[in-house]
Amino acid sequence: MEIYFPDLERIQKALAASGPAGVKAAARALRNEAQEAFANSQDEVPVDTGALKASGRIRPEVGVFERGNEVYVELTYGGSATEYSIYVHENLEAYHPHGKAKYLEDPLVRQVNGIAGRIADKIERSMRGTVQ
Repeated sequence: MEIYFPDLERIQKALAASGPAGVKAAARALRNEAQEAFANSQDEVPVDTGALKASGRIRPEVGVFERGNEVYVELTYGGSATEYSIYVHENLEAYHPHGKAKYLEDPLVRQVNGIAGRIADKIERSMRGTVQ
């Protein structure tokens, strides 16, 4: 999947101008975006026994991962449902009384639309002292 972030340069400029407070704002914004995408995926994940839905996680449990000058989060399903989660996610032909295939990918694709602009907005607001 290829994703284009039209406002990425805006994020980079805002981070360069904001210092540590901007990085913290970006991390909070990224975590909020992940939580929204995850909540939407929970609405779309197929439920039979409930194990697959219960296996969903945002990692880390609090905050974001940091590696060098990168911050990131992971949205995952699997755990006790690892053996079949990929098949449920990828099989577009399967019938599910509740939920659907692509239960994680589709919410992520929708969330990515405008994500860079929303994160840049939050960094810029943090510079003005109006973080929301």
